[in-house]
Amino acid sequence: MSIDLERAIAELPDGAREVFVLYDIEGYAHAEIAKLVGIAEGTSKAQLFRARRLLREKLER
Repeated sequence: MSIDLERAIAELPDGAREVFVLYDIEGYAHAEIAKLVGIAEGTSKAQLFRARRLLREKLER
């Protein structure tokens, strides 16, 4: 991973970062993340969408 990407991930809000790492890096499914973190599956999906949008914005600068 590039340093820019690592820095951008570290700057994500806690919930979005946790879901992003679990889903996109660790390979967990939304149902598994929901159980692990104690959130609804829909919240997991929303947090992932938010994380990806924020990362895209940060890395496009």
